[in-house]
Amino acid sequence: MTTPTSSGRVVDTHVHAGLVKYEPIESLLDQMFRHRVDNAVLVQHAGEFDNRYLIECAQRYPGRFAVACLVDATRPDAPDHLSAWVEQSPAVQGTRLYLAHLFGGAPGAVALWERADELGLIVTVAGSLRELASPEMVRLTQRFTRARLHIEHLGHPDPKEPEPYPTYRRVLSLAHYPHVSLKASGFYSFTTLPWSPYTDTLPFVTLALEAFGARRMMWGSDFPPVSFREGYHNALRFAAQHIPLASYEDRAYLLGRTALSAWRFDLL
Repeated sequence: MTTPTSSGRVVDTHVHAGLVKYEPIESLLDQMFRHRVDNAVLVQHAGEFDNRYLIECAQRYPGRFAVACLVDATRPDAPDHLSAWVEQSPAVQGTRLYLAHLFGGAPGAVALWERADELGLIVTVAGSLRELASPEMVRLTQRFTRARLHIEHLGHPDPKEPEPYPTYRRVLSLAHYPHVSLKASGFYSFTTLPWSPYTDTLPFVTLALEAFGARRMMWGSDFPPVSFREGYHNALRFAAQHIPLASYEDRAYLLGRTALSAWRFDLL
């Protein structure tokens, strides 16, 4: 499948790889090769706090990957662990932080956010629709402005919420803050259709585009969980062909250029 972008590069901003869960890196590389995806962000999966494998993957394939590490927020010394991972490799440019830990009072969560902000990291924000739409999320966004917040999976819209989607619109109001961006990923998790193209999600995409614009949105496949739904090919095709965008340039931003403005793939 050809996915034209004026930047000449396609970036997948949300993938997982592992040895005890999901697939080894070679499975992802096969998908990237077959579908002409140039770069990917390795986001550590839930429950795994040893980030050595992801760092090793970035080192073995220089120029291909960046890493969003994961640290145990239940530990009071979580910030020091985060700093240690960042110091270990220039590939570690971000971290994945769960709102449930912060709002639930995990011992190291506040200090972990403070350290991520201090380091100016990219934070891939994992949270439910309710958490993302909460006043606490607004306060968090106002407090931590040096970190760049990348909200996962389009902000988890609820297809059962009646129009005009008031809860989801509260999530989209975070576009007011310039350090917040949105990942166009995980469409299988908020569709009511059995297979792709997930056209019933397009109203949410349209609202997201109105709020953030293509230059603050970035495609992600959510590999390998996506393999059990529409598959990598169809996830990319949905972004490349079905998401309504005003111009060729907007498509280029969604598929790669927005991500390239945040993540560096030339540090190894």
